[in-house]
Amino acid sequence: MAGMGLSSQTARCYDWYMDYLKCMDESKAPTIATRREECMEWLEDYNECLHRDKERTRRQLVERERLKQLSGGPAKHGGH
Repeated sequence: MAGMGLSSQTARCYDWYMDYLKCMDESKAPTIATRREECMEWLEDYNECLHRDKERTRRQLVERERLKQLSGGPAKHGGH
């Protein structure tokens, strides 16, 4: 059953995938390759939903900055 989640509800990323398919279907491009280019934004959204790579990268950057600020101690104010 495509589109079904573990609890037999709609899968988490189903809507993003359907948006991508709709874009591919409605595209007036003459070739599949051109349609894929036109619909790349929807495909990227779907892949982000599946894998969450951008979210994971952002969290790592935020955590790295947080640790950097914690290890730096209090801010220095020009010798006063």
